[in-house]
Amino acid sequence: MNRLTLWTLLLLSTVSCTVYKDYPIEIYTPGEIAYPANAENVAIVYRNFKYSGDTLIHYYQDDFRLKKAKNDPENLDSILVNLSMSELAKNLKEKNAFKEIRIFPELFEPHTGKKLPALNMEMVQQLAQKTNTDLVISLETYSSFYSEYSSTEQMPTKSNEVITAAVWAVYSPFEQRLIERKTMIDTIFWNGYDASGNYNRKAKLPPRITALKIASQMTGENYSKRFFASWENVNRMYSVPPLPDFAMADEYVQKGDWDNAIMLWKRYADDSNGKMAINARYNLALGYEMKDDFDTAEKWLLAAQQIAADYHSKEELKMIFQYQQLLAKRKRDILRLNQ
Repeated sequence: MNRLTLWTLLLLSTVSCTVYKDYPIEIYTPGEIAYPANAENVAIVYRNFKYSGDTLIHYYQDDFRLKKAKNDPENLDSILVNLSMSELAKNLKEKNAFKEIRIFPELFEPHTGKKLPALNMEMVQQLAQKTNTDLVISLETYSSFYSEYSSTEQMPTKSNEVITAAVWAVYSPFEQRLIERKTMIDTIFWNGYDASGNYNRKAKLPPRITALKIASQMTGENYSKRFFASWENVNRMYSVPPLPDFAMADEYVQKGDWDNAIMLWKRYADDSNGKMAINARYNLALGYEMKDDFDTAEKWLLAAQQIAADYHSKEELKMIFQYQQLLAKRKRDILRLNQ
């Protein structure tokens, strides 16, 4: 058996021992809401809609038993809605997203129903004229529910939580279109433990009304994030077959030395390396993405896809397709940020 045949068999026998690793990166993503660039004056309105079954505003859950609250303010729903809208406006102002932001919590009379249709464009235009604005953000409906629990074996401390459900919509009056309609459901939980898992015996859980207010503010804050570009932590994957060159390339990856890692991976990217070339080409796509050369990264992914298809490698094809989708999205996001 000659040395070339022996080396080929060694390559084929070791592919199954390949280790896959995550590489954390931070990417800058645009806001989720593509509102008109010339929108300056914003109206935040409340639809004042409740679903027919949403009747528990003055109730809460005590160890899974439903109880009616005592001494609730009659306008509790209005208080919570105003807090949510105010927090949204505050965050938009802090980012200087718009020239003027005004809140209109009482333009609509209270109404209920089984379905919540979007506002028709004629009404949106009337709202814009009435409020002198060119973008309408609508809190279509808002609901929250408080629960508290005694200590158990699983949770040795008392705890409480608020579940919130809100439907937000953004309307462009002059484009006459609904930009987005988003349902957001969140759970805010308190139990005396901090973010590191340490229990603070002196920690006091917020009482029901306070907890409801905190949760409503977080609802507005969370929705405001959809308007802004932000940094996001994500993971990319690469492979380390049990060969010295790949191990050395892994060391270069950890140092952020992509040029040397690319140099080593290219040694195995040729068709003659069989299935090992799938790993090499996939890794090369990552290397070029890290160098912000997205076109070359896509070319290497396409090359990896072609050889994976030749070998009918379903798992590798799935992995490559997922990376192609992520890379395409990142290119679109960068294009939006540069517009």
